[in-house]
Amino acid sequence: MTGTDENELLDAKQIHEEFGLSPSRLSELYRDREGTLCPEPDEVKGRQRRWKRGTIRPFLVSYRKAKTAQPSVRHTLLTGPRDRLMSTSDVSKALGHKRTVTLHGWLQNRPGYFPEPDVVETTEGGRLRRFWHLGTVLDWIDQRPGPGNTQSKARTQAAAPVEDGEPEELLDTKQAAPMLGYSSHLELNRAIARGILPELARPDEVVRSERGLTSNRYKRRRVVALARARQQAPTSSELSKLRLEAAAQALREAAAPAAVSVEVLAEAHPGHGSATAWKKAIDESLRAIQEG
Repeated sequence: MTGTDENELLDAKQIHEEFGLSPSRLSELYRDREGTLCPEPDEVKGRQRRWKRGTIRPFLVSYRKAKTAQPSVRHTLLTGPRDRLMSTSDVSKALGHKRTVTLHGWLQNRPGYFPEPDVVETTEGGRLRRFWHLGTVLDWIDQRPGPGNTQSKARTQAAAPVEDGEPEELLDTKQAAPMLGYSSHLELNRAIARGILPELARPDEVVRSERGLTSNRYKRRRVVALARARQQAPTSSELSKLRLEAAAQALREAAAPAAVSVEVLAEAHPGHGSATAWKKAIDESLRAIQEG
């Protein structure tokens, strides 16, 4: 979700929220600007640099296109027949991880982000052993957004919200993804896990498969409301103001500040920003109330 004012000045945090580029990576690109062609900031105040949206957006688009076009060298474990089975250790090594803890974390804490194993065996000691076909892993790699990139390599235009259904009908992430403009449920689950869509941080129902893996379900009305809000989003400065107003009102009405959470505000105001943006609004509003 991006703003429309090309002359609006954005700092590193705002660029991160809007374009998914971390402040540290932005600093690296600027430091190596002779090679990366990162543009000079449009405004510098002390150590703070700010770029106009019309300056930074074209650069990031061209930079990511060039990065995507670069030929990649795949691990030797990612070669061979597509039906070859890969263990958890094999998959982790092929994806560049020294240990299996990252892959296990995806399976346990980010349901739907990584595909379920194609084969599951139980050892005599009761330990589960998971295996994936090489083709399953390769297909996931082809769909996976780049590291640190919240946008898909094949981003699709958000489909019109599907309202010809029961508002209370439960949708899985495969059904919700195209409604929210994501090309796959993997991309949507990644966005939810990263706090980009705090509106969906709390599912309406969690379904557990026979293999013990979980899948989130959301009521259609929530998905439709979020899809509509994302299509009608105002500029980032207007969103910032709306978040502050909503957070301040919630804090004044709450019995205790702890009762005001990112999830509650995001669900009440869909399409108004990421978890990080809402957390900042709550902190600033609370500080203003305490000082006032």
